[in-house]
Amino acid sequence: MTIREKEQQFIDDFNELDDWFLQYEYLIEMICGVAELPEALRTGERRVAGCQSGVWLVMEHEDGRVRIRAHSDALIIRGILAVVVSLLDGRTPEEILNYEMHFVDATPLKEQMSTDRFRGMAAVIQEIKKFAEKQ
Repeated sequence: MTIREKEQQFIDDFNELDDWFLQYEYLIEMICGVAELPEALRTGERRVAGCQSGVWLVMEHEDGRVRIRAHSDALIIRGILAVVVSLLDGRTPEEILNYEMHFVDATPLKEQMSTDRFRGMAAVIQEIKKFAEKQ
């Protein structure tokens, strides 16, 4: 499944939920599918600049693919990061470089997020793309 197809599936599932509490629960469930990033890896050089809450990315190139782990100290952002990781982890650098984030704009998340948090998520995607370019 392509990134866009997987993202559209997330958008469709999320938009079927008609209240914010259910959407919030959905994001929390997404967290359960992602391995916890140990505190020892949440270092200053791994922290994403421009994020209102603490966000850390650990990335590596492995067999021509980009491996991504992420964490945030804010629960809702951790849920959104889980979506990003599920979309981009294990993809080729080319797939990542061609990705444009749609799920925040295509769901009620944009209405629920502050402008600073929205910019922070864009910074996360940019960091992942910068890393992918280093192939």
